[in-house]
Amino acid sequence: MTLREKILKTFIVTIREINTHGGPEKFFENYPVGGLYYGEANVLKDENGLEIGTQFDFETLNKCKKASKKKLLVCADGAFVRGQKVNIYPQSSLGGSKSLEDAYNWGKCIGMQMNDKGIDWVLSPSIDMCFDHLMYLTAISDDPKVIGEIYRQVVRGIQDQGVCSTVKHFPGLGTYFVNMHMAPGANNLPFDEWMETYGYTYKEMFKEGVMSVMTTHISLKSYDDEFTDGYYPIATFSKKLTTDLLKNDLGFEGAVVTDALIMGGMATGDLVAETVQSFKAGADLLLWPPVEAAEEIEKQLLSGEIPMSRLDDALERIEKMENFRNKALEEKKFDKPDAEYVDKTLLDIAKNGMCLLRNEKSIIPISKEKYKKVLVVDVTDEDNFSSELLRKELESRGIETEVKRDIYDVPSRVCWQADIDKLQAEYDLVIFNVNAFFVAQWSVPHMLIWASHLFDKDKKVIVNYGSPYFAVDYFPEDPTFIEMNCQPTPETVKLLVDGLLGDMKFEGKPVLTKI
Repeated sequence: MTLREKILKTFIVTIREINTHGGPEKFFENYPVGGLYYGEANVLKDENGLEIGTQFDFETLNKCKKASKKKLLVCADGAFVRGQKVNIYPQSSLGGSKSLEDAYNWGKCIGMQMNDKGIDWVLSPSIDMCFDHLMYLTAISDDPKVIGEIYRQVVRGIQDQGVCSTVKHFPGLGTYFVNMHMAPGANNLPFDEWMETYGYTYKEMFKEGVMSVMTTHISLKSYDDEFTDGYYPIATFSKKLTTDLLKNDLGFEGAVVTDALIMGGMATGDLVAETVQSFKAGADLLLWPPVEAAEEIEKQLLSGEIPMSRLDDALERIEKMENFRNKALEEKKFDKPDAEYVDKTLLDIAKNGMCLLRNEKSIIPISKEKYKKVLVVDVTDEDNFSSELLRKELESRGIETEVKRDIYDVPSRVCWQADIDKLQAEYDLVIFNVNAFFVAQWSVPHMLIWASHLFDKDKKVIVNYGSPYFAVDYFPEDPTFIEMNCQPTPETVKLLVDGLLGDMKFEGKPVLTKI
């Protein structure tokens, strides 16, 4: 390989990058990159029908593979087995299930999904932790030992299918609520605490032989405190964090991949300079870079500003991933992708993770004789999607159900004490349906949440699909509280109603251990 070809081997490009440089045949002729990012669904196209985002269809994936002169290392955040019907992502369910078998089986499902589409490498799982009440993701635990045990099994399940797994987002989300898609984030733990929590979980993943770690656009000032231009260095640009801490101190021997190099958390307006700095910091694989950055990396390698050893290190680590994948393909060390298995497994994991957090009034299981008329209050910023699913499912079981939400529409008002007194006389049971992933999504008028506290506790149930902190922050006094730990779909809402009626037992455990 030429020096330029070696550099481009570290580039993982999007379909947008390919199409803005003439399409697959012309692109791969001029830019023999090492990898391609594959995204399913929500495909964005321009007026000429060319993909201009990160998503594209399976046929285009095969067209790109054919156009490349060498085998591409294809990665994805997720995909579906062809024929798969259940569309749920049960990661949060593992926090309620706490089952090592569920964790392994989910990893196996991910591996099947990747293999069905010919994807070599999945950017999963996220091994972040619940430490900040305002954080924008729902992690599965606030206990590093639980994180370590569960995700070792997920990684094993993925890699037993011959697919390279990635753990992310180093140095760890969960202590600071700023979303790195929009601005630089941070991990605020003192370093000794970081080593006991995030450091511990990453070392557990390394014991499992995880092939890749994704760094992201957050700082760890307790390790790299070089305050410059108004901020601490994010891992994407920090040699101390990527090379000194991750590779040297923690001993990671696999390939380091950046988070997407277009996010607001690292974008200064010069994508070429940012890509070069990420490579210099120690990233072996550059996710969504501009291909023009290869020329600048080549200049700095030839001038000695970047040592050749940096490129050699990257290529050696990438080769380990390639060898792992190629061996699996040659020896066919994986199961045939099975849509029915995936559907059943995802639903089983979701079911096992549903937790009846509180049932102090013994309302659940609900009696159809006692609760003949139910009100569902939609406490969410969605368009009543999950509440309508719940209404339809309850009515299919013979329970009269109505959904109310809009406090400005007088007939549907659910806010003032007078309204509440009337509703409590009219309905036998009120279910507050909380379908908000994290608190910053809660765009409904605060009166709806306020109103929830004014309803009679003897006839009220809270159903929460999102952050585990909602139970302690917004509904601490509510004696009947269900943690779904999964997104609402027709299948999971059916399971919810099975649990409400006593046709299914809620088997899940509390996600949080320290509250």
